[in-house]
Amino acid sequence: MFRPFFFFFCASWLSFSTVAQNMSNVARDMMNTEGLKVPLNANVGLFGIKGPRGEVVGNPYLDSTWKEGSIKLFQKIGPPGREGDSVANVPIRLDLYANEVEIKTPANEIRAVSGSMVRFFTIEGAERRVFMNARQFRAEEPVQGFMELIAAGRISLVEYTKLNIIKPTFNEALGTGSRDTKISKSPQYFAVRGNTLFQIGTSKKKLLEALGDRADDVEKFIKNNDLSMKSRADMAKIFAYYNNL
Repeated sequence: MFRPFFFFFCASWLSFSTVAQNMSNVARDMMNTEGLKVPLNANVGLFGIKGPRGEVVGNPYLDSTWKEGSIKLFQKIGPPGREGDSVANVPIRLDLYANEVEIKTPANEIRAVSGSMVRFFTIEGAERRVFMNARQFRAEEPVQGFMELIAAGRISLVEYTKLNIIKPTFNEALGTGSRDTKISKSPQYFAVRGNTLFQIGTSKKKLLEALGDRADDVEKFIKNNDLSMKSRADMAKIFAYYNNL
């Protein structure tokens, strides 16, 4: 009684297997000869055409060039009797995205120190640059990463480099937009009074508020010397003037 059903099942399975094989062959032939392109007169799109991959435009480093510098840690590390809290005179660079200070060894190997472990680091050169961990300061909105000391005094000026990442905007259906991920950096200025940060940006109003006790003198100095809040050099002049009053 099961024999007719058995033959029916076998016939059906063989028929399905043949169709599947034909479909496989069709797909294979399209791939080999037409790159899976669908004919222009087809009313259904089965396969898309893979476009070029996007690229990363820019890099996440403050400066991708290795520079000689030194690192000061929050606490000592190393085996007993050989503990240390600093690494001196080594090639370093700062990864803004990962918040890591990278070190290049004599064997050209790259090691990374988490930014959370670094109190400050310096970069040597014609002018010594000092970068302080932002976690040491109080702020209305916490800042993660490092701030470069631009002008020191009773009120100091520091610069924070913000990393901006623009994701791909490519629309597959319309074929518009960019496939690239774009990385850019923008400076943000802060005044430091004690251990408190006051964000200035490029606002003259916020600058004068931060230097409130001599705001009138500073405003005249800015006007007389045609200084710009967008210029790092001019901002350094403003704070040097204020700290010498």
